[in-house]
Amino acid sequence: MGWMRDRRMLVVASVAYAVGLGVLVAGPWGEDLNDLTVRCYTFLRYDWPLAPEWALPHHYGVLLNVALFVPVGALLVALLRGRWWTAVLVAGLCSAVIEVVQSRWLERVGSVDDLAANTAGAALGALGALALTPRRRRRSRRAGRPASPRPR
Repeated sequence: MGWMRDRRMLVVASVAYAVGLGVLVAGPWGEDLNDLTVRCYTFLRYDWPLAPEWALPHHYGVLLNVALFVPVGALLVALLRGRWWTAVLVAGLCSAVIEVVQSRWLERVGSVDDLAANTAGAALGALGALALTPRRRRRSRRAGRPASPRPR
């Protein structure tokens, strides 16, 4: 019964993240997001100089897009029970839809760079979640048998 509760919580977390992502990408705050990118750049370049000199505001935008989709990859790999490549493919398709919607119907700019960054973030999240899955459970699932319960 515990796995059903865990599964429900995973679905709730996924739906909540999807709704938040939808509000973020469809909302009227594209200019605010661009300002955030510039603020990150100036903070890490001048206020707290950690960034390399070659890093431009565009690079921070790419990193923010990667970070935005890391949870997508992690949640999808958990929902798909370890199928990381499927999780990355689904996330990439979702990102493509987002970019098309932004460029065609919203006052935003959709780009191939964003699609690549989002897909890379999903891949990082999926592989990270897979790496954190206990090895015994992964092996049991591949063999088609349920994972043995953890000792308490």
